[in-house]
Amino acid sequence: MTSEERTPAGQRVWETARELFYREGVRSCGVAEIAEHSGVGKPSIYRNFGSKDELAVAYLREKAVPPREILRAAQEAYPGDARAQLRRVVAEIAREITAPGHRGCPLANAVVEFPDRTHPVREAAEALKREYLGLFRELVAPLPVGDPENLAHLIQMLVEGAHITGQIFGPDRSAANLVDATDRLVDSYLSD
Repeated sequence: MTSEERTPAGQRVWETARELFYREGVRSCGVAEIAEHSGVGKPSIYRNFGSKDELAVAYLREKAVPPREILRAAQEAYPGDARAQLRRVVAEIAREITAPGHRGCPLANAVVEFPDRTHPVREAAEALKREYLGLFRELVAPLPVGDPENLAHLIQMLVEGAHITGQIFGPDRSAANLVDATDRLVDSYLSD
C-alpha cells in the first residue's frame, strides 16, 4: 500500500513502525507498541497492513533501494567505465554506513532476527539481498576478471562486514576500509 492509499492513521502507523523497526528491531516491536507510539488502535493497523509481518515486509522493501536504480545511476555517472561504476556504488554504501543514526543494514538485521528461513520477513530479506548480489554481479561482469561470480560474492561479504564492524568499532574506519578492501580485491582478480 502506498502512502497515497493509506489513511492518515495508516500513515502514522507506517512512519512509527519504520522508525521502531529500524531502531529497535522488527521482532522486539509488537503491534501494541506500534499502536501506542502512533496513537492508532490495533484494528486500524490490521485494516491498513493486514499483519505485522506484512508491515515488516513492506518496511524492508522500502528500505532497500532497488538495485536497478543503483546500477542506472552508476552507469549514468560513468558510462562505459565498469570499474568507476563499481567504485561509485561502494562509495555510496560507505557513505550510508557513516550516516548519523545508521544501525546497520536493515535487511541483514532482519535475517539475524528471523532464523526460520520460511518466515515471510526472512524470505523477503533474503530475496532482496539476492538482488544486491545480482547488482554486484552486473557491476563486475564487464571487468576482465577470472571469476566474476565469486568476486561479486566476496564484495557482498565486504559490504555486510562493513555494516557490522561499523556498529562494533565505529563507522568511519569501516566505511574507509570497505572502499579500500574492495579496490584491492578487484585488483587481485583482474586478469593480466
